[in-house]
Order: sequence, then structure tokens, then C-alpha cells
Amino acid sequence: MNKVSIQQLLDVGIALSREKNSDSLFERILTTAMDITNCDGGTLYSKDGEFLKFKFMVTKSKHIKKGGKSGKITLPPVPLSPKNVCSQAALSGKLINIADVYTSETYDFTNPKSYDAMMHYRTMSMLVVPMEDDKGGCIGVLQLINALNEQGDIIPFDSSCEPVILSLASQTAIFTTNMNYAVEVRELLDSLVRVMSTAIDARTPYNANHTRNMVKYADHFISWLNKSENKWNFNERERRQFIMSVWLHDAGKLTVPLEIMDKETRLGNHLATVLERFRIIALIHKIEWQSGIQNDSEYAASQTELARARELILKVNEVGYLQDELVEEINALAQKTYIDEEGIPQPWLTNMEQTYLSVRRGTLTSEERGVMESHVTMTATMLQEVKFPSDYAMVPIWAGEHHEFLNGTGYPQGLKEKDIPREVRLLTILDIFDALTARDRPYKAGMPAEKAFTILQSMQAEGKLDATVLQLFFDSHVWEETE
Repeated sequence: MNKVSIQQLLDVGIALSREKNSDSLFERILTTAMDITNCDGGTLYSKDGEFLKFKFMVTKSKHIKKGGKSGKITLPPVPLSPKNVCSQAALSGKLINIADVYTSETYDFTNPKSYDAMMHYRTMSMLVVPMEDDKGGCIGVLQLINALNEQGDIIPFDSSCEPVILSLASQTAIFTTNMNYAVEVRELLDSLVRVMSTAIDARTPYNANHTRNMVKYADHFISWLNKSENKWNFNERERRQFIMSVWLHDAGKLTVPLEIMDKETRLGNHLATVLERFRIIALIHKIEWQSGIQNDSEYAASQTELARARELILKVNEVGYLQDELVEEINALAQKTYIDEEGIPQPWLTNMEQTYLSVRRGTLTSEERGVMESHVTMTATMLQEVKFPSDYAMVPIWAGEHHEFLNGTGYPQGLKEKDIPREVRLLTILDIFDALTARDRPYKAGMPAEKAFTILQSMQAEGKLDATVLQLFFDSHVWEETE
């Protein structure tokens, strides 16, 4: 092996360790092998099941270069049959060196000869090298055609080149296998994350499509952003990392009880208890009336009072925002008592029920809201236990901070603007936007995007959201692409 060959082999080894694109890798291998052997043509095949598929083809004298970005190869795949020289190299795992294919009777060269006739070419010498992974499995074949001397005449491939090409093929196989392993591991991680996220959302009808919608918005937004003239762009690694953060941002909801997650009204499943109590009070009053303890007018008044109380409970239970007068009526109702069958005074509303019905906005008490908000802390805690690869190192941080606001009023850490990454600011906006516009929430209708942005803009005016990121998201109109 001459010094040039050694240096070429070292150079390609370094290039292989840096190359992330398989097409670029295959092209580099083929052209390097052709340079080392000084040949006119070459083809690189990849093994796909029981066939060899064309990946790259080069014929210098015909100025042909196909495969990858150079041009699509339309030739059919080659069956793994011992009659075909490339297939035999793949099947046997041995290098094959042929001085002249037209005089060889070992293999079927019908297809190369037909190609020669069509292209006005003459295939003569051929060197075919299998590419095997670390387990001895063939992943492809390197086929070199027509070695040339210094005068440009076709000669047989020098056997001294064989160890160099075998080494090159071996390096290629190892790096290709490692690249495939990395892709497989990434796809496995991505699929596990999607499955877990789907399971989290499926726990409750209120989150059925929440994360999936956010992922669509994020993916479309990044594509839009990368095509724009904005300086903020995502490379492929950053894109995957951010998308995974979106998939996992609600992981902590696995720990939130469903009676809180699914609480559609203030009383939730306690409404039936209150209404049953009113029914019992009505029966007690009826017994008192029938026993003469109450006269007709007293009994009628008691039934009217119970009907109004029932109407009040049903109204307060579902109203969006609780006005002062309704709170006062609930407090007054909670002061009323009745005598049960054992002669013990009992309240019309328990302290717990009064607390539930006194929630000003939404359906959760401060204690329940605290449990609900704890999902963010649990998200960070859970994800910090996962041994993420370095390319996903920011996932626990970004996912665990998506409820932080720039003015420090967010949770759980109350971070300020300088401590909140731009990716978190985007994630927060996506989360709020989908919560406002979601159409699959049983407790409310989906809000039009225009109205949602009015709310987001008011939050930005309060100093909670990033104005630049919000404007970019608005300009992208990516929600229209996901409808």
C-alpha cells in the first residue's frame, strides 16, 4: 500500500467519524475507492432483504454520477443469486477480482453487457468487495470497474489494492452500522415518548389531543421559522430536542388524581350528595306537614325555599365566574340547618361543599389547583431521572418550565425573564394557545384563533409572555395548516 493510499484511508476514516448523512457517506466511500484504485467506474449497493439496491453509480468517462442528490437511480434491485457477481460477494463475504468480465464463465454478466451496449461502453476489469458489519452480516457491496494505468488503458485490478479496499469497506460497514444503530435508538426513544404522551393525554377527555396538537404547531412553526429570514432557527438536533420537550411537557400529569383532572364543575361528583340531601330535607318537611308540625303555608314556603336553593346550587356549580351576590347567597345557604331523623341539627351545605361552591373562577379550589399545578414539578422530577442523550439534555429543563412567566408570576419556580430560555417561552405560548382553542374539551367550546390571540396579547401586555415570540407565532399561522 503506497503512502497516498494510506493517507486517503486515514482521511476517509476521519470523514466517516464526522459524517451524519448516509448518502454523503456512501458517495465519499465510492469516490475514495475509485481514487485509490484509479478506476473509471463504480457502483455501491446496499443490502435490503433479499436484494441489493443501487445507492451510487459513477462512470468518469461518461460523466455519469447518480444517487443521493446527484440524481435518482431507476435501475431495478439485484436479486441475491450466486450467478450475479455482486450478489455472490454479498453471500460469500469474499472479495472477487475479475480481469475481464467478457471472458469469465463463472458469473452471469448479461446485465452489464446489455448496459455496455446501451451506453457504448466496455466493462472489462472488476473488483467486487462485500461490506460486512461487526457481526459478519453483509450490509452492502462495493463494485469497482475498469482499473486504469497511467496511460489511461484498462488493466486488471492490482491485487495489492485489495487489502486497502477491504479495509475501506470494513470501515464503511462499521460506521454505517453505528449510524443505523443511532437512528434506531433515536426512533425507539421517539416512539416510546409518543406512546407515553398519548397514554397521559388519554387519561382524561380534557387532554385527548392536547400534546399531539402542540407537536403539530411546534413542527410547522419550526419549518416556517427556518424558511423565514429570522435569525432564530432550529437545526435538526435542536428541532428534535424541542419537539421531545413538547411531547413530554405534561408527563407529571400521571400523578394528578383524575377527580381533579376531570373536574368539570365546582362540586364535581359531590353534586349528587347535595341534591340527595335536599331531597331528604324536603321529605322531612313533608312529614312535619303531614304530622301537623307545619301548616300549609309553612310547608309551601319550605318547598319554595328548597327549590330556590336547588336552582342556586345548579347555577353556581357551572357558572364561569362567580359574582359577589352569588357568593353571598351560597354563604347564607351554608348557615341554614335542618333536624335529621336522629334529632341532630345538620347544615344544608358542609364546609367542604361551601368551599367548592365559593370558587370564584374555574372549578378548582386553591388546594386542588395546587395539586394540579404540581404536575409541572413532577414533570421536571420525572424527566431528571431519565438518562437523556446529550442531544436531548435540555428536555427536562424546557418541559419543566412551561408554566413560568417573564414577570415572575408563573410556577413552580417563579422565574424571571432573564432565566427563561426562548424555547420555554415558545412552549408556553403553544400550551396556552391549544388550551384556549381546543375543540375536544367537554366543559367548553373551542375558542377561535383570533380571540385566543387577544387573550395571549393581553398576557403579553401584563409582562407574562414574550412579545417577539408571540408575534412570530402569530405571523406563522401554523394552526391553519393543522386544521
